Amino acid sequence: MAENIIKIPLKVFLLLISHLFISISLSDYAELPLASGFDFPVGAPTGSGYYKARGFWPNGHVGEDWNGKGGGNTDLGDPVYSIGDGIVVQSRDVRRGWGNVIIIRHVFMDKNSTIKLMDSLYAHLDSRNVVLNQIVKRGQRIGAIGNNRGMYLAHLHFETRKNLSIGMHRSSFAKTYSNYYSPTSFIRSHQNCKQNKRTYKVPINTFAPYPGTYPKNKNQNLASKSIPIKSETNTNKILKPKKIDQPTKKTLLSTLDPKIRGIILKKPKKNPVIKTEPKKEKLGLLARIRARYTGSKDSTRKVKRSRFSPRKRP
Repeated sequence: MAENIIKIPLKVFLLLISHLFISISLSDYAELPLASGFDFPVGAPTGSGYYKARGFWPNGHVGEDWNGKGGGNTDLGDPVYSIGDGIVVQSRDVRRGWGNVIIIRHVFMDKNSTIKLMDSLYAHLDSRNVVLNQIVKRGQRIGAIGNNRGMYLAHLHFETRKNLSIGMHRSSFAKTYSNYYSPTSFIRSHQNCKQNKRTYKVPINTFAPYPGTYPKNKNQNLASKSIPIKSETNTNKILKPKKIDQPTKKTLLSTLDPKIRGIILKKPKKNPVIKTEPKKEKLGLLARIRARYTGSKDSTRKVKRSRFSPRKRP
């Protein structure tokens, strides 16, 4: 009886462990069929009505900026489509210079019949229509063109990545063809891909954590939500912060005699500033005579006056 009692818990324990490992392995992978091909993310399938305002170049801008032909914010809110079949591995508001970002993972067969994986990134979105781990189809609307809360003129920043670990840590990886595809070149060369009836295991949890809208301290966030907030009945009252009495630190001045301390702390009186007008220079005798008797050009003329007008003395 003792042996039977020991064997049953061991079996249950082993079964639990096996199920645990299976669930962990399943959560890190997803079964996906091959993508049938890839289209442009705006003006699908050919990108009609849009143009590349900024292209792709290695060691620089590793994506493409797509604008509507109307320019400015005329394309704000225009639909953004998934370039191919895949699974959403990120859909969140990263803020900073990114804004709303969606990353979709695709599995496809190239011209050499090799199975490959790649990520397509859609940034600065005004809105998102898909969630994490959602299966999406080619040409499905996933969001809308945005301007990252007015940081830029409305446009879509679009990337195609070979490296599945980049996520939002773009500065940690080389900006070369070893990690990125040129988006337009990739789409044009993969508009129609080979297919079969098989499904393939695709890793989905490959990104390192990155700051964004997720709370830094989840426990603190939950605690703040559990505390009820009481509303004040009298809204006219203004609550003032209470003053906390802090222990006073003894300084060198506090140990001195009050009279000496008063002399030290006494501020010197500022002498009033007396404004003095500049002294007038005294004119010499000749200067005074010239100033008095030197007349204008009209002074040589005789002044007409009647006999009753008084004669002016010099």
